Amino acid sequence: MFSRASRLTARLRSTIVASAVSTLIACQPPPPAAGSGPSFRASVAGVDWELMELDGQTASTGAGGRRATLRFEADTARVSGFGGCNRYSGTYTLEGDSLAFGPLVMTRMACTEGMQLESKLSAALVATRRYELSTTQLKLFGPSGAVARFSRQIPSAPNRSPDT
Repeated sequence: MFSRASRLTARLRSTIVASAVSTLIACQPPPPAAGSGPSFRASVAGVDWELMELDGQTASTGAGGRRATLRFEADTARVSGFGGCNRYSGTYTLEGDSLAFGPLVMTRMACTEGMQLESKLSAALVATRRYELSTTQLKLFGPSGAVARFSRQIPSAPNRSPDT
């Protein structure tokens, strides 16, 4: 049998080991949160996100029958897109699932179509406070609920010859 001293020594060793492991774990940087800056950018960058819904309604098309778009740049916290008549660009900030768009700048063309869409999209982007992201959908939410839903634009496949 073990003596009382050897049991105390074994208990002390296990306490020291547990303390050392806890200290090592605590010193590790936390894993990036899902949707954190680099992860979010990698998930959304490089494609145009087409506006499908705005304020809970099917989004209309803009000038020339084009859908409004949102595009995130891969290496920066910048966005750009087509608003319905004009092109826009700006910045965004991200923290966890919180997303806010900074000041947006827009070209100043007048169009017979798409001006109302552009105005509503701009207001939705300014109101955005958080997002939900899936493989094909990006949903933006303001203080009182959903403000916009975008769908990932799938690039068309290159033309193939019949024997490939």
